[in-house]
Amino acid sequence: MEKAVQMLKVPVETGGSAFAALLRSEGDEIRRDVFNLVLPQDTEGGVVHAGYTIVYPGCRTKGHTHPDREEVYYFVRGKGIMGVEGKEYEVAAGDTFYVPFGPFHTTRNPNSVPLEFFWITIQKKS
Repeated sequence: MEKAVQMLKVPVETGGSAFAALLRSEGDEIRRDVFNLVLPQDTEGGVVHAGYTIVYPGCRTKGHTHPDREEVYYFVRGKGIMGVEGKEYEVAAGDTFYVPFGPFHTTRNPNSVPLEFFWITIQKKS
């Protein structure tokens, strides 16, 4: 019998040795890895910062604001939620999301597979 399974709809294993169980520390759901690929001090203009982030299942980023930088996200894997100043937007692999100068923003992954994205910030010219 043929069967298609949507991985995002499969519940994650919760046993003590499962990675997902380690991610679910009481009161702390900020679990992500950030890879800084290009630092401003390593660029000619000093205004570009780029990286890659993995947000683990059921987790989120801390969130931040940068009044002097605009940011572009490109989602590579998974599905998640971009929160910007209290508004939520669904995002998925293949989406590009722009954040202008200033607003608080965060990324949340309510799913059972990692959410991965490339991001770049560009500093406002003085």
